[in-house]
Amino acid sequence: MSADDSLAPIAPAQLAGLLALGMLVGTINGLARVTMPLYASSVGAQPWQVGVIGGMGYAGLLLLALPMGAWIDRHGSRALFVRGVLVSALLYLALPWVHVPWQLMVAAWLLGLTLPFRTVPAQTEFLALVPRLSAGKAGWNRAANTVGMFFLGPAVGAAVIAALGYAPVFYLAAGALLGAAVLALRVLAHHGDSDDGPQRSGLRQRMGQQIEMLRAHADVRQTMAIDFLNQMAVAYFVVFALILAVQRFGLGVQQAAGLITVQGALFVLTLFAAGAWLERLHEDARYLLAFALLALQSALYGFGPWPAGLWLGAAAMGLGVGVQSLTSVNRFARLMQLYGRGLVGGVTSLAGPAGGVLGAMLGGLVSQRLGIEAGFQLLALVYVALAVQRAWRLARRG
Repeated sequence: MSADDSLAPIAPAQLAGLLALGMLVGTINGLARVTMPLYASSVGAQPWQVGVIGGMGYAGLLLLALPMGAWIDRHGSRALFVRGVLVSALLYLALPWVHVPWQLMVAAWLLGLTLPFRTVPAQTEFLALVPRLSAGKAGWNRAANTVGMFFLGPAVGAAVIAALGYAPVFYLAAGALLGAAVLALRVLAHHGDSDDGPQRSGLRQRMGQQIEMLRAHADVRQTMAIDFLNQMAVAYFVVFALILAVQRFGLGVQQAAGLITVQGALFVLTLFAAGAWLERLHEDARYLLAFALLALQSALYGFGPWPAGLWLGAAAMGLGVGVQSLTSVNRFARLMQLYGRGLVGGVTSLAGPAGGVLGAMLGGLVSQRLGIEAGFQLLALVYVALAVQRAWRLARRG
């Protein structure tokens, strides 16, 4: 992409295509999140096997995020995306014939390895276009992906399972993947950033460049650390807010699940609607607002929670994570302009999944030894410290 191209306005059809692709990818991932654990249980998998199957997507992202960045620079987003979804579609078509838990674990592992091929290129492509978008549209891609993953995918998956069983869900996922491949041919970049034959560097060299960038640039590390921490907080909330609501306050499972719905709905609303308003604030002020909201949520759940506080806390988390995500998206987009599409696209795709895995695993250990509230208390202290740091930086600016 030339310098002139990087400043040219985006065609409405291109933006619509990228958002449709993000929502479609999210919906497919949401289908899998609901269907795979239930299908594993239906074929006799033990609880630990169900957990492993459910976590395979994160494993694939953690393993391949850095190589994906290098491959995007060399091969372009389109080729990687199409290859990944074609392999994924074949695996989904084979799943109805898998009836043994260990075979399903292998299939889930292979699907997890294909997941980065459809998520990292799509996210990287949108980030590369953020500088050419208005401030109000910077969070639209993440919002579209979230709507698919947490609302459309689970709803469609549950409805199809209830009406037709598991096999049609897998066939539907395969068909949706093929549709995503066709759409990707129209909206994703065909070429990488370096297509000069002998000038192309190898995978090991490019991954070394990513690691060197992390070592040398504190702004990249800081933005990734914030994304990592917030995904930890979201993972802990999603798992343990339900348990807290059910066990301590006697809420029904469906009512307790409404906490997750409130958090997700306000997160999406913030991404769609708050970008232009937040653009008026200094970056430190935006992070201060996000950290204050997340500290409020953690305190409401960690220090003497009461029923109304659960709902207020869920709302505060949805707003806080939305504000943080919008701020970080713009930071990642600026970093991509400075350091390159593949370098930043790979590392930024690593922070969120790593935080999600650690939030669930470390949160489980903390809650088992110290109680569920202790995890929220620790998060509250961390967010208060971060909010104080941002307030101090703002005060220094005058």
